[in-house]
Amino acid sequence: MNISPKLQNLLGKAITYFILLSCMAIFIVYLVQRFGTQYAEDKIQEQLNQSGLAPFVHYESIHLDPFTLTPSLENVSFGNENAPWLRFARISLNSYPIKYPNLDVDFWIQESPIDSLSRDTRHLMRAAGINTLLGKGSFTSKVEGENVSSHFKLDIKNLGKLDLSSKISLLDSSIVMSDLRSDVLASFALGQPEALPIIYGDAIELHSLKVNYEESGLIAHLFPQSAILQDSPENQLNGLKYMSQALGLAPADSEEAKHVAETLLMFFMQPEKLSLTMQPSSALNLKQLALMANEGSLYKDSKMTLSAN
Repeated sequence: MNISPKLQNLLGKAITYFILLSCMAIFIVYLVQRFGTQYAEDKIQEQLNQSGLAPFVHYESIHLDPFTLTPSLENVSFGNENAPWLRFARISLNSYPIKYPNLDVDFWIQESPIDSLSRDTRHLMRAAGINTLLGKGSFTSKVEGENVSSHFKLDIKNLGKLDLSSKISLLDSSIVMSDLRSDVLASFALGQPEALPIIYGDAIELHSLKVNYEESGLIAHLFPQSAILQDSPENQLNGLKYMSQALGLAPADSEEAKHVAETLLMFFMQPEKLSLTMQPSSALNLKQLALMANEGSLYKDSKMTLSAN
């Protein structure tokens, strides 16, 4: 088949333009990745410095997906670099910083032998009956005016799956979301969640809280069937009733404590799924919730429900 010189010329120009456009696209992607990565790293480091977490968060590098503009921190550790609380293979900040202060984060916990982590983490792992930590999760948080909706998911191999969602209101306009999130993270990392009502007692109202746990090894290790069957159901129920009282949920002789005890015992006997919801008639601030716990009426007054499947 003979191709006319004119058609050959057109094809040649088309191929040339295609090559030029491809080279230009590659160059643009390169520029976006290079300068976008630097911009993302500057912003992330700025947030870490402002929150006071910079000394505790260490990462090897930052990778930017030029197509989704998603920066990811690679090989991240929290705490001491040599014996951190946790090691992450990757933390991806989806859409960051375009939609800040909204967050959409995915993370993968790096496979970590027990001896490679901090003493506190090793203690928790031994209590949970695991020698290697491996998991993944996500965290989303959407801010609309004074209202904040958050959703946290965590899946730890050989332990279980946790799904937590909450809706709160910030009554103090001076609260910076990055500071609040850092304080929440630090309080739980240091084992001091009781610090939050002290810091934000009047400034945060809770509208709802939902927690779902799906068992895959933790409960079976902490409460083995052989140990449960050694004691009578009556003694087990009484122990769980007094636990409810100690936690500030309800008096040991109340119907609420009885329900909590029966639900937990049923879950321990056949651990599958456990669900807790808190849906107060009107929003409660952290100071009110702490007061209810001190008075032993948190379960009833916060409209809490507990169920096992």
